[in-house]
Amino acid sequence: MKILGDHNKGLFSDKKHKKGNIIHKLMGPIYEKPSQTTIEIGTNAHVDDEYGVYMNHSFSPNCIIKEGCIVALCDIDENNELTFNYNVNETLMACPFVDNVTNDNVSGKELNYICS
Repeated sequence: MKILGDHNKGLFSDKKHKKGNIIHKLMGPIYEKPSQTTIEIGTNAHVDDEYGVYMNHSFSPNCIIKEGCIVALCDIDENNELTFNYNVNETLMACPFVDNVTNDNVSGKELNYICS
């Protein structure tokens, strides 16, 4: 995996992945509450992974978070951005936002967190 971009960064594949392949095991400090950089990996478990912090949201993702891993939802070519749907994975979000492509809310499964 590689990180690209200056202002708006993203996580990109450094090789091809087949549908269902585990791309990366999320590791790092785990917190009970979400932050702007964590990914939910279980009930009250949000990991701050060195690569995961760069994964962007998409309503048409090519990855899913499953059992603490980034898993390919489809075949992924080298240099494709790795994305997941925050509304599917995150129960609560520290900083909800409006998707700049669809203008839909990205706020997780529950709508009660506000960015401070």
